[in-house]
Amino acid sequence: MIDIGGLLSNVANKFLLDGFFSVERTWRNICAVRNVSDFKTVTSYRLIGKDQYEQVQPGGEIKQGSLGQEVYTNKADTYGLVLSIDRRDIINDDLNAITTVPRKLGRGSGLKINDVFWTTFLNNAAFFAAGNKNFMAGVDTVLTIDGLTKADVMFNDQVDGDGKPIGIMPAIILVPTALNAIGIQLYKSLELRDTTANSKIPVGNPHVGRFRVEVSRYLANAQYTGNSSKAWYLLAEAVDLPVIEVAFLNGQESPTIETAEADFNQLGIKMRGYHDFGCALQDPRGGLRSKGEA
Repeated sequence: MIDIGGLLSNVANKFLLDGFFSVERTWRNICAVRNVSDFKTVTSYRLIGKDQYEQVQPGGEIKQGSLGQEVYTNKADTYGLVLSIDRRDIINDDLNAITTVPRKLGRGSGLKINDVFWTTFLNNAAFFAAGNKNFMAGVDTVLTIDGLTKADVMFNDQVDGDGKPIGIMPAIILVPTALNAIGIQLYKSLELRDTTANSKIPVGNPHVGRFRVEVSRYLANAQYTGNSSKAWYLLAEAVDLPVIEVAFLNGQESPTIETAEADFNQLGIKMRGYHDFGCALQDPRGGLRSKGEA
């Protein structure tokens, strides 16, 4: 006789996490993570204003600074799914049915985070925009040494409210799958080849080792508004200045699985998985989007 309770307690959570971690997790490498305690809208404030030290003159008076604030919001929601296991499947299949379902529930949660995250990230026409000085377009914005140099200069030339440099350094190149190879070359190769029609000569790579490459298959997927196989992003580390934030209820970054007997008129069990999280764009100065074409 199968000990259902023992099987579930031993394997359900393990296979839930196996499924959850089996899908792309690029989002986790470029976002800030926030802990929230409920489902209300939460607000973050970035203090702005005159905050640079002034020289203290004779007499010892320290000048009064001024502060304003920029506001960013986020909100967690609940996402979930219920799957059933028929009693005959449990008896006939012994262990496999009870491992497959929690894995599917874990994978479903991982896919949903990606879906919500990249829907939010790619719906960015007003976020990455000329008015924010974090968007560039044109034939010279293709991901090459020159294109990356242009983006690097634009990022580093950003200024704070007082017109002085923000002092945050770019650290990540985020690319679609079509640009992954050139991204890796720019990160690892000491020199690249000029492949124009008239010459093929080595060109020194000034960006070697500077920008970590992150790749996502969601960036060019046709199901998402704002997708492109040519556009790429230059981002700061999220701990320095995040462009996007993921909020988790009570800091729970992985989904929860629960098991119960099926309805009285059904034989078997049901498993439900759910996850509480939310995604929101944050500070536009933390990144730059290059269209990669005219």
